[in-house]
Amino acid sequence: MPFSGKEASFSATRFGKSRVCHTHPDRLTVPCYKMGMRALVVDGELGWLVDATYALGKVTLHFVRAADMKLLHWSDNFNPYYLTEGGEGGELVKKVNLFTQSEVTLHMVHYGGRLPKGMRGWESEIDPAQSYAYDNHLRFGVLHRFENGSWSPQASLDQDQTSQFDKLFGDIKEQDPVKYELVKEVYAFTAQPVPEIGRAKLGIPDDDSSGDDYYNAFLLSRIANLPIPRTYRNYSVSDWIRSMLYTYYRTHKILIPTPDELKLGDNRKSVTGALTISPESGEYFNMLVLDFESLYPGCIDAFNLSYETLRCTHQECQQNRVEELSYNICTRRRGIYSVLTGALRDLRLRVYKPMARSNLQNANSSRAASRLLKLFLVSCYGVTVRIHGLASPLLAEAITAYGRHVLQLTWDMAKEMGLKPKYGDTDSIFLDNPSADDANRFGQLVRSRFGLELAYDRAYAVCVLSSAKKAYFGILPDGEAEIKGLAIAKSNSPRFFQQTFRRCLDKLSEGRRSTDEFQLAKLQVPEVVKIAIRNLRERRIELTDLEYRVELRDDPREKSRAKILPQAYQAALLLLKEGKVISRGDTVGFVKVQPFRVQGRQFTVKPTIQATSTEINVDDYVRNLTSSLDQTFQPMGIRIHTSETNLSEFI
Repeated sequence: MPFSGKEASFSATRFGKSRVCHTHPDRLTVPCYKMGMRALVVDGELGWLVDATYALGKVTLHFVRAADMKLLHWSDNFNPYYLTEGGEGGELVKKVNLFTQSEVTLHMVHYGGRLPKGMRGWESEIDPAQSYAYDNHLRFGVLHRFENGSWSPQASLDQDQTSQFDKLFGDIKEQDPVKYELVKEVYAFTAQPVPEIGRAKLGIPDDDSSGDDYYNAFLLSRIANLPIPRTYRNYSVSDWIRSMLYTYYRTHKILIPTPDELKLGDNRKSVTGALTISPESGEYFNMLVLDFESLYPGCIDAFNLSYETLRCTHQECQQNRVEELSYNICTRRRGIYSVLTGALRDLRLRVYKPMARSNLQNANSSRAASRLLKLFLVSCYGVTVRIHGLASPLLAEAITAYGRHVLQLTWDMAKEMGLKPKYGDTDSIFLDNPSADDANRFGQLVRSRFGLELAYDRAYAVCVLSSAKKAYFGILPDGEAEIKGLAIAKSNSPRFFQQTFRRCLDKLSEGRRSTDEFQLAKLQVPEVVKIAIRNLRERRIELTDLEYRVELRDDPREKSRAKILPQAYQAALLLLKEGKVISRGDTVGFVKVQPFRVQGRQFTVKPTIQATSTEINVDDYVRNLTSSLDQTFQPMGIRIHTSETNLSEFI
């Protein structure tokens, strides 16, 4: 055992003033609470574990007693340790190597205060208090019982909860028993009621935050196995995932791999990303958009993608190669990262997301839980690319490769069924006017082939796809327009451009109910642009509506020496000359003006605050506006011209 003795005590008082305790060199410190009056903890005592701290060879667990909601502190001797192969003494322990599944014998070397210089080994970066919790199978945020000198989490389901769980997850009991047991454990933790405890007792701010923040702190604490003060408004998802993995590894006596081991000899900083299938440019009525429910988490689960399942040596697994890649995935053993991700995904899709859509009393808390679990899932790929201790380029590469594979095969299946797919992007596919029956049959076919859910996302009354990827707009049945990736609608585009485009969309929206009405609505677009250009030429547009806003990525003083000075840095240089403080990372606003010279160099912009309406380069704005609109409306056969006498031409 990693500890040498125990001291059971509790305090019926509130936490006193907190002080900072030493936890681990170069790691974030946690609050350590002064002990109050002591009394013996008796068998059967129940308490919610809310925090744990380490100082001077002791871990103190902080509970809130279930009987009276008063604070209880319980201390145990604990010496932080790391594991090593070297002959450095220490207790011998047996662990399972994650990658080979073989048992290894290592030395458990205790240390006090600071790690020895030149230390080489495993599990040295874990916070001592959390290390204690992992070793003793404790679960933060969960009700614990004290028996026979130790605490254990209470995670059993009653008869009604068991029946409900089997209805939701009984189908995976035989086909995926590892995931079934993990989902059942997490379900039991999350099904516990959230106790009403004052924030001061929990070491979190007593502010005007919503109940969702409080609820999320408990739910996240239970899922990720982190103390409440570390989960309240803490959205460092990599910490959540790391703690979940460490909990599983320690519980199953698996040696936690080092960051270098997880990389499997591959040190790339990036991998090939998602697939985007080029859009078929044009205007479409009744466009249905189908979206994979959590595509990357689904691929991680369905294709058993985990650190230890890559490059499997089993003979029967050699043919199970990653699509487009040269290595294979194990088919014999369930990957830990895969099953953890799959468990959280199933918990969200089968429990919290349906409850969030209901009118039940706890719908608000279910929506909060669904959003929280979604944060886990949307990060499960990203952490494998760039987060220390979780990064594995080969795993990240396998995830995106399967994502591309699934989207491409789904596209091919849609074409074979005659569903007329027009665009595919990452996890979405656009179908041109399918019937409801065909769409449902298609979703069922995809589910049976991949084990992934292809769900309804939205339907556009009218959708206009440009020839560029990730750039389109759609009009919903209620008339609201959605714009994706079009340059004219980006946040740094002048407000005048955005307003003109929105007015055009308002006219188009009026014709969304039929093709004939839409053709008439298209005739009104040139008139909207004509009025906008007339107002611009007559200088009736506010300067702030003509402003471009650009973030400076370089030091403007250094950039000023460049032979060619970009417009944002021209504006920055003029501000510097006025004595303004401008640095890299600042955002500058400027307008385009008639060319002028500064110290022998030609400038074409001025900071908005320095310009006047008479200086505005109207022709430049007209040219940029019409060019942007041309690119946007070209798939509809609309051409925008700058001529006042022939503003529009329909091809």
